[in-house]
Amino acid sequence: MQVTKLRDAAGDNGLVPAGQFFAHLAAKLEEANFATALLEAQLDEEDRALEATYRRRSAARDVYAEREQYAMM
Repeated sequence: MQVTKLRDAAGDNGLVPAGQFFAHLAAKLEEANFATALLEAQLDEEDRALEATYRRRSAARDVYAEREQYAMM
């Protein structure tokens, strides 16, 4: 998460009210969490697809390997 300064909302003493600061921080964290959740979902879907492909190819390889053993005898 990128840190930003809240100078436009600062008072006369240069300080931002704590409630406003934490609200801004919470909003940024929600955005970051949402983006992370989307990325995780996308990567999980990619993992499922790769695992399915691996299982399919492994199963096919087992069948052919068994046939090749009989052909060699």
